[in-house]
Amino acid sequence: MSCSDGTPTEGGRSYPVELQSASGETIVFQVLEPMGGIDCAKGHPLVLHGHGFGGARSTEGFENYRESGFAVVSIDQRGFGESTGTVRVMDPEFEGDDLIRILDWAEDNLEYLQHRTEPSLPRELNPNLVVGAIGGSYGGGFQLLLHGQDPKQRLDALVPDITWYDLRYSLNPGNVIKTGWDLVLVAGGEAGSSGNGNDGLDPIIREILAQGATLNQFPDAGLDFFYYHSPAYRCTGEPVSVSDNPNLLSYQINPPAFDVQPTPYPEVDVLFTQGMKDTLFNFNEAWRNFECLKSLGGDVRLLTHQTGHILPVEAPDESQPGEFLDPTAGLLEIPGFQGAAGAFACGDIPIADATLDWLQHHLQGEPLPGYFDGTASQVCLSVETGESIKVPFDSFPAPGLEGGPLKGASVVERLVATELPVANGYEAVAAATQPPTALPLGRAGETGAILGGIPTARLTISDLTGRSSCGLEADPYAPGCDPIVFVGLGKRSDGESRWQLIDDQIKPVRGLKDQEVVELVGVAEALAPGDELALLVYGFHPQYPASWSRDALIPFVNLEGSVQLPILEGQL
Repeated sequence: MSCSDGTPTEGGRSYPVELQSASGETIVFQVLEPMGGIDCAKGHPLVLHGHGFGGARSTEGFENYRESGFAVVSIDQRGFGESTGTVRVMDPEFEGDDLIRILDWAEDNLEYLQHRTEPSLPRELNPNLVVGAIGGSYGGGFQLLLHGQDPKQRLDALVPDITWYDLRYSLNPGNVIKTGWDLVLVAGGEAGSSGNGNDGLDPIIREILAQGATLNQFPDAGLDFFYYHSPAYRCTGEPVSVSDNPNLLSYQINPPAFDVQPTPYPEVDVLFTQGMKDTLFNFNEAWRNFECLKSLGGDVRLLTHQTGHILPVEAPDESQPGEFLDPTAGLLEIPGFQGAAGAFACGDIPIADATLDWLQHHLQGEPLPGYFDGTASQVCLSVETGESIKVPFDSFPAPGLEGGPLKGASVVERLVATELPVANGYEAVAAATQPPTALPLGRAGETGAILGGIPTARLTISDLTGRSSCGLEADPYAPGCDPIVFVGLGKRSDGESRWQLIDDQIKPVRGLKDQEVVELVGVAEALAPGDELALLVYGFHPQYPASWSRDALIPFVNLEGSVQLPILEGQL
């Protein structure tokens, strides 16, 4: 490799670049050159960086990356920072096209970038650019979008932190709108976009959210929109089948996606990192992303930590490079929301260091540090700050995509039933300050226990007459059919009266149910000897402040069934 005459080779510069997108908007990104001189003979790997939702590109920093020989491109995603247009939330036809143009520009104009022959790629794609990517949340979403979208398959190593698998699940789990986070995201997205003179959220997103707020449910066409903007679209291989959008008359949703078989992701090396306390994109999403990419081959691993998206505000975007920020800084203590985040580490594995080490290994051939030992075949689960457990991939306690209750050698099943009815809807809102109904699941034994994985529950939810179904033909949202309860695992220490919702994770369950299996949110928790464990049942929860049931015909419900618990160590 050689650089053209006149190319500055001292390195260390930082400068912005503007491109025009296919939609006529301006794309802006920052080029941060390697420090210590540019090696035109050897070349330098490229690292792409993406900001969180409502954020903007970094114009300085990344010293540890640049001193290690990486060139960095930090991107203002469409509608944020100085990039114009509306925010489409990682739309393949908009943000996806923008990302390919940025990578094309870098390959055509940064002559010092490194190329190498990739044996797995066809001859016409070799030698191939050496590229990695980093970023958390929205900055993780861009990595998976670009990897699936790039026709030249240039991404070699990814490190997505706290990102989504399926936005239908992220924003609408159990068909209940996650209004706590939706309000925060709308406010943050609009402020980060229109506050910088851009156009804010795209009209179609505003319409989806407006209809959801009015009807207490998202329109089907809106869910199609979210699905197409998710890794689940490529991972499941299921096309968007709705080609007519009667509920969104003003706008079309991605016509290229209709009835088209998705192209699977190519093989790639990925280090997924995930916050156990993240209530926007929770552990289940990281696990599904991990399963999907791991099945394709490549070196794919999963480390968890104690930070993430924390209500009432999002944790700082410290996860990828520049300066490491205190993940608890600025978090407000609001009763009923979430406690402060913990360490950005899985036990003794610092995630910020692991991110750089991962890219040095897969892009520069450096050996991985010893703290990675075992992670090639085991998930690192952070159970609390400073403590973790490694669980083999092939026996990790998680239900399959096909559904059904959790099974396996580590699973303990307990029966549950309410003694008194649980308030629903208006009755639940009126009693919102009351503690949840706690259905006992057992106590930790003499040596304590470690709970870790994705639990399930098989539940029957009935009205006071014992009715647990409205029939297959009935509208599931019709009056008399639409209760909503929220369930999660709780613990309390011996002698305490108040239950603690483990990892602040809650799952809504909507409608009458007859022995229906519900996938709960993944957790990891160390239980001290004598700690009690329970299924906590709420009729109202502040993470879903506007998503309680409007069904006045069902003021109370009964709940019974069983819970399948992943107990990794000890006894319950």
